[in-house]
Amino acid sequence: MIDHIAILAGGLGTRLGNITKKIPKPLIKINNLEFIKYNILLGILYGFKKFYILTCYKKKLFHKICNVKIRDILIKCIDENKPMGTGGAISLLKSYNKDFIILNGDSITKVNLKKLINKKKNKILLVKNIFYKSNKIMNCLKLDKNQNIIIHKTSKYMNGGIYFFRKEFLKQIPLKKISLEKNILKQSIQKKEVLGLKSNGNFIDIGTKKNLKKAEKFLKKMFPIKAVLFDRDGTINKNFNYVYQYKKFKWLKGSIEAIKLLNFFNIKVIIITNQSGIGRGYYSISDFKKLHIKINLYLKKFNAHIDDVFYSPYYKESKNAAFTKKLQDRKPNTGMILKALKKYKLRKKNVFMIGDNKTDMQAAKRAGIKFFYKKKISLFNQIKFNLKEFLKFN
Repeated sequence: MIDHIAILAGGLGTRLGNITKKIPKPLIKINNLEFIKYNILLGILYGFKKFYILTCYKKKLFHKICNVKIRDILIKCIDENKPMGTGGAISLLKSYNKDFIILNGDSITKVNLKKLINKKKNKILLVKNIFYKSNKIMNCLKLDKNQNIIIHKTSKYMNGGIYFFRKEFLKQIPLKKISLEKNILKQSIQKKEVLGLKSNGNFIDIGTKKNLKKAEKFLKKMFPIKAVLFDRDGTINKNFNYVYQYKKFKWLKGSIEAIKLLNFFNIKVIIITNQSGIGRGYYSISDFKKLHIKINLYLKKFNAHIDDVFYSPYYKESKNAAFTKKLQDRKPNTGMILKALKKYKLRKKNVFMIGDNKTDMQAAKRAGIKFFYKKKISLFNQIKFNLKEFLKFN
């Protein structure tokens, strides 16, 4: 199984001028998320688990942000001791003795990365040449009848900065400063050793100030997710009925990792929970709040957190009149969901909900947001499936 991705992130980004004097291009935040993380999320959605960030310029910043392990997903920085160019950088991968998907750290397109994998040849993704009209090498490419790439001056397609390289090919790249595009791929293309895959999906390269401005709208459309709403009991923890003490709070498999994964991509984690046990007099609001303080303290050990909790203590037969009001907050009503959307300025199309109960589904449906039932699998695995479906990555 091929599950290794390397991301080229060592360049200086000089075309962006002052913007990259303090921060490397792949770490520029767009829509409040570092650009490189969009490519990491793309890989995760298609089942890749090992990510190697090839760094040089301001590498310490990459180490601070990108060295992460979340269950079976590993994100690791590999440093060039000195600038080695795109070819020299990927030569560092030969020691892994694995086939790799390679991504440019300053561009992205919506494509099923698994389609690039080939048993016999290297492969390059070709995208429509919208931004680069010159006839430079790798900017005008087409396919022959056998899907081999050929250089053609009038082609409307160009190198999309996404490659599949076999381990045998990686071993041949010298460990020195060298350009992948000019010194290696050009020769391989001329020898008809490289296949191509055409993509008609939209493509963005943030290497220029003009494209950097376009990227905000582009990525909002490609990755619209901003928050995931979770029911609590039965979804992230075992449902023992009226849980209000941490000693009885038992995490369901994969819940902590699912939360950490969403945190990594700056996707808000919000709990939407009915707590009629308060209205019934089984425990107090103070008890409930103390529990959630302990929950987040435990998550902190894993560098994870829940962003917010919305709860409904209301019960129509409560002996406390204060808890017989605001029943519109209690699921299947929409009060808590609408409050969460308002507080965090979330649009319905940017949110989905996971729950284990029919009332969760009904509340989500009435609020106009996408809903997924909790499955009998790890929540970590489920959240990856749900993200892929929600974002419509086929």
